[in-house]
Parts: sequence; structure tokens; C-alpha cells
Amino acid sequence: MKFGIPGLITAMLFCTTPLMATEVVVREFRGLGQTETEAFYVLSPWLVEWWSRPQTPIDHKPAHLEVYLYDASKNEFVGRVAEHAGVGHGEMLIEQGGRFRFRVHGQATHWELKVIKIDEEFAERLRETRPKPAEPRHRLGW
Repeated sequence: MKFGIPGLITAMLFCTTPLMATEVVVREFRGLGQTETEAFYVLSPWLVEWWSRPQTPIDHKPAHLEVYLYDASKNEFVGRVAEHAGVGHGEMLIEQGGRFRFRVHGQATHWELKVIKIDEEFAERLRETRPKPAEPRHRLGW
């Protein structure tokens, strides 16, 4: 059976190219100051990426950003996504899917949030690089 050069090159690419992680942007939110975002639905696992930057480069007001995640179906607090002063960027892996919304408290800062659906392979790599919790200290029996 002959495949020819194009078929051989295609076969070689499939054998040597690693699978790329799947990332799909589900929602993006941007703003200045405080707000509560619209609800969004996302399957697990997913990432929240956040950015914060002061209103102007020479702004002397202290820029501060806090982002909280809420279960939009139950109106329950899930957890804090970010707390940062000044210019910054970060991300957080979220293990549960569902319908959510963010409550954002921004002081003198422009902020941006991105909800990204990721595949399990990418989530596993993030879990491996996540800092492990410290071992609890044993209490001395005096």
C-alpha cells in the first residue's frame, strides 16, 4: 500500500505532535470600580484569569481589587478568586461546574475577568504545579 509523501508527512505529524490543551473562553467581564456580573454557566474544570491596573500610570490612589465567586443558582458564596493591590494578573483553577457570577470590588483600578473552560489534561498539569498545603504541626505533649 502506497501513501506517498503527503500521507507520510501527515502520519509523522500525528505521531510526533503532542495534543494541545483545549481552552475555550466562555465569558469576559471588564470594568472600573464595583459591580456584580451577569450569571454565566460553565462546566468543570475551568479557570478564572484576572487583571488589574490603576486608572492612570501616575495615579497616587491605592489601587485594589477583590473578586468573589458566587453560585448564581443558590445565591451562595463559593470563595475568593483574587485580592490584589496595584498592577497584577493571576488565575485560579475552579473544580466545580455550574451557574456562577462574580462580585467585584475595585478601588481606583481597571479590572478584567476571563472565564476559560479547560480540558482535564490541562487541569491536571495545574494541580501538579499548585503549591501543596503545609503539613500540620504536631502538638507537643508536655
